[in-house]
Amino acid sequence: MPLQSSNRVTRLHWKLFFPLVGLLWLVIGITICYFVIHERHRLSYNLGNRLVNVNKTVIDAYYRGADLQKTVDFIRLFTNRTTLDPLHLTVYDDSGHVIADNSRPTIRIHDDTGAMLPQFRDTWAGNDSTYLHDMNIDGAKYMVSSATSSDGSIHSFAALPYQGEVREFLSVDSMVWVVVIALGILSSVMAYLGSRAVCRNVYSLRDFAEMISSNNLPDDIESWRFSKDELGEVSKRLLLLYREKIKAEHEKTLHERQIGINVSHELNTPVAIIKGYLDTIVADPELPEPQKELFIQRAKDNADRLAGLVGALESVMRLQESGQPVECRAIDFHDLAMKLADDVAHNHVAGDMTFEVDVPSGCMVCANPTLLTNALLNLVRNAAQHSGGSRIFLRRVGDDNGYALFAFSDNGSGVDSEHLERLFDLFYRVDRGRARKKGGAGLGLPLVKRIFRAMGGDIAADGSAGCGLTFVFRLPRPQ
Repeated sequence: MPLQSSNRVTRLHWKLFFPLVGLLWLVIGITICYFVIHERHRLSYNLGNRLVNVNKTVIDAYYRGADLQKTVDFIRLFTNRTTLDPLHLTVYDDSGHVIADNSRPTIRIHDDTGAMLPQFRDTWAGNDSTYLHDMNIDGAKYMVSSATSSDGSIHSFAALPYQGEVREFLSVDSMVWVVVIALGILSSVMAYLGSRAVCRNVYSLRDFAEMISSNNLPDDIESWRFSKDELGEVSKRLLLLYREKIKAEHEKTLHERQIGINVSHELNTPVAIIKGYLDTIVADPELPEPQKELFIQRAKDNADRLAGLVGALESVMRLQESGQPVECRAIDFHDLAMKLADDVAHNHVAGDMTFEVDVPSGCMVCANPTLLTNALLNLVRNAAQHSGGSRIFLRRVGDDNGYALFAFSDNGSGVDSEHLERLFDLFYRVDRGRARKKGGAGLGLPLVKRIFRAMGGDIAADGSAGCGLTFVFRLPRPQ
């Protein structure tokens, strides 16, 4: 999908690029400067050591009693065509007279008046000492090394001008700058591509926001362009979450609308029947008394049905909206189940079905006895009206991380798996034709689920067509 760019968002690319490439150039510059300075210092140190060694050779020759001029000439031959080729070497005695010199201009330590130049005074005064420093001699910069014998009789001066081969020796290889430029260009290209990849996700999110505002979301999220990295995955996940949220809200709206339609339908049906019977009675004063009593009785039955429907709906909605757990206490589920079995048997709640209980004595759970009994009675009525079986079972099946597990099942016809997850939806009926041959408004099981959740437990349906229906529920055990 093509990206729709705008000046305001496009500038984000450059806002990222310029600081990033500037930082990369700064790092490269600092690194190269450190390398150049360090390399020059190393070369200068090595060159200085050579000058120091030249003076030490002269002083050692003096100690051995060798001819100093021959020593100087030998050094000249030894350093010919080397970095020390432009070497100036001059040897003075303690009176300041030159006693040995090479072919290069003499290193003058006195001015035209015969006074010693200031820069040589410190080096002249020391005995058995060696100095290395830079000096300006005759307007040119030199690296100068000086050495004095221990008796102060001999002063040797070696100097190299910062020019020619010496300057070339101390210079950094030109390939370093080629490498610097190459690294800078490569870093700039990488910074450009990196900032572009990051901004690509921003552009996609911006375009997605524009499509949201125009209510024109794409069907396939995979067709949207994202970079193949963590940021792209995060962006894609955000879009998926948004789409899921929109889908969930849409489904919720449809569900609430369907509930409203179902509520209206369920309430209007008994109201219409009541109104029809009453209208008939009012319209025909001469209606025979037996017929009138029959119509009144049927209107009363539908009024009772309407009252029960409203009461059940109120209970479901109250439990759903409160969001607060109900008051519970520790009870023996065995005693409650056995009492329930007696009530079911004496009042024929299960019709022709038998109700069997297999719960051990002392099975303690934390629950509200009234609500729990109500939930179990709803399960019994649901089995009696819809299962078509002959037996109902309530048994303990185990424990699960602080909860007691129970199973409520029948040996009836069961339901298809496609209905299992929706059995607890408001007004949901497995009978899609909404036939009321078996009764029920689709409120019993939703009320059961909300009762168990309000007590800190839960319930789920399991089974398949032809194999009966099982409700597995759990209740917290007392601490």
